[in-house]
Amino acid sequence: MPMVPHPEVLSPEFVPPTLFGRERELEQLRRLLTPEGGAGIGSRCALVRGPAGSGTSSLVRVAARRVFEEARRSGPGESLVVVTLRAPAHRGTQGLAAELVRRLDEGFEPRGFHTMEMLAGFLRRLNRDGRSAVVVVDDVGPSAPDLSPIFRAFRQPDRFLPEGVETRISTWFLLAGRTEAASVWSQAERAGISSDQRIELSPYAQSELGTIVRDRAARAIGHAPSLELAERIAARAFLDGASAVRAVHLLRRELLGPEPRAAPSAAIARGGRGLLEVEPHLLDALESSLSDHPADLGELRVEEARQARTAGRRPLPATTLWRRLLRLESAGLVRRRVRTGGAGGTRSTLELLRPISEWPVRPGRYDTPLSSFVSPGRAAREAPSSGAWSVEGSAPPRPARPTLAHWGA
Repeated sequence: MPMVPHPEVLSPEFVPPTLFGRERELEQLRRLLTPEGGAGIGSRCALVRGPAGSGTSSLVRVAARRVFEEARRSGPGESLVVVTLRAPAHRGTQGLAAELVRRLDEGFEPRGFHTMEMLAGFLRRLNRDGRSAVVVVDDVGPSAPDLSPIFRAFRQPDRFLPEGVETRISTWFLLAGRTEAASVWSQAERAGISSDQRIELSPYAQSELGTIVRDRAARAIGHAPSLELAERIAARAFLDGASAVRAVHLLRRELLGPEPRAAPSAAIARGGRGLLEVEPHLLDALESSLSDHPADLGELRVEEARQARTAGRRPLPATTLWRRLLRLESAGLVRRRVRTGGAGGTRSTLELLRPISEWPVRPGRYDTPLSSFVSPGRAAREAPSSGAWSVEGSAPPRPARPTLAHWGA
């Protein structure tokens, strides 16, 4: 295993200074964000959407960095506020609005404030202090909340200022998300953000993934990696969905190896009896959806179905999936947070409490392919868990049959 003097560049949070395969889109985004004549006060919005792992987050973050650098060259750097938010990490639109205000007032408590009031407070404080802002919201997925208030606030910020107050600021608003988040793109259009302000990304080609892997590996180890390593990782990532995130994850495993396994948590260690079964494709779905940030249960269900079909197995029935997650939560491996929203009045968000690489797991004795299932109902009654893995430790008491309301889906 090679020495890795700069492992931080393999982190999911690292934003590379150069975006390979996205040069044309970055130039298009720059034109959208640059006011006519190169200066002036106003609002500029841009949306970037594409498949998971297609570079949407990196694209908007690099663009925000360049806006900041341009503003610093043309004036004092402290006059510009840069706010970057991951949508799943906050509790809906109100949580995003509250975090915007907190960037200007660390002690702000959102309790009792409406979303529109907080957005108005953010813009009014900027205008009062004469500070412009670059706001980035990324990782927007199919289960995203109603973002219409945020779109309206940054589409026409002057309407959120007191009557008669002159606008003194510029705002740049960038949003990145997945193509499947259809409701979000409809909300943007209704708020007046046209299709001309939207940039579409396509999946990476295998050659582009290879370039990304070589660049990231060279930054990590200080010299160019072997061509065989880059091509092997790129080919695997391309088959797994052409995701750059997946490619970097595979590279991180290759260079750093598996993370050391920690001792089982107290919830698992007690008693030493029983097993918690987790299907391999569900582990892959959990790692893909939750390794970087929390995700809604709906997003996890979509990813679990995709991973199951990729592995040639039937997706878990909803009740079985919920039972697996309840047991993992009882074992102290995941945490579920419930917030308002969704068809049932609440929406569940999941986050990992420990990296999956640290879970005490071993292959189970079941490996049931998709072709062996007769029907979903019969499979659930007669067949053991498809391709189950076992988490060693004490199994919690068998939970009551979960309901839709229990998980707030």
